[in-house]
Amino acid sequence: MKGGLALIVTSEHGGNTVPQEHRALFASREAKAALDTHRGFDPGSLEIARAFERRFDVPLLAATVTRLLVDLNRSIGKKDLFSEFTANLTEAQQAAIVENYWRPHRDRVERAVETAMGDTGAVLHIAVHSFTPVLDGVERDVDVALLYDPKREREKDFSNRWIKALEGIRDDLRIGRNRPYRGTADGLTSHLRSVHGPERYVGIELEVNQRFPKGGRGAWRRLIDDLGDSLATACGRRTQAH
Repeated sequence: MKGGLALIVTSEHGGNTVPQEHRALFASREAKAALDTHRGFDPGSLEIARAFERRFDVPLLAATVTRLLVDLNRSIGKKDLFSEFTANLTEAQQAAIVENYWRPHRDRVERAVETAMGDTGAVLHIAVHSFTPVLDGVERDVDVALLYDPKREREKDFSNRWIKALEGIRDDLRIGRNRPYRGTADGLTSHLRSVHGPERYVGIELEVNQRFPKGGRGAWRRLIDDLGDSLATACGRRTQAH
């Protein structure tokens, strides 16, 4: 890969699974309804991540526990680490959830990053997410976005290459940089930046509008393939057949 970057892929909000021991927390009609929305998980994100895993033959570290139990893309102490369905649990109960579900995923990702750095010296981490087309009554005018730290030159340069490659394949996509979210907001990539320097860690969050996985299957499959093609171009590497 260009610049000696080893690739790893993660999915923090891949599913809306509720572990058996916590199902009572989600027994209400409100909770059950929330699980099936963007608040419960990131529709389509795991499918993209798995496609990247197969295509690039790289590690995928995915979690499918609902973010309404604990948000794996938030830091300890942040107010949105727990949802309204778990916010009123005791400190001991919340700590147990963190140890059983949050920490294992975060530790696996950190170990994978360190292993990749040991192999090549530097790592490209693609964290795959998706976002709801409409939030609080406002339509998001983005189809695909890359979130990164613009002060880290390697992240900015890679994002520019990926966007240029995607624009070369698709002229119908609204592609965003650091929107609808800021790349420096609290999250797993931001945490890893605080641990590893800009030459060794390149962390990019891929965000895809959920109108695609919820729309026609053909258009969705095409987008997944186009994201893979453009990522391969940006990485300067050949891939597995797809």
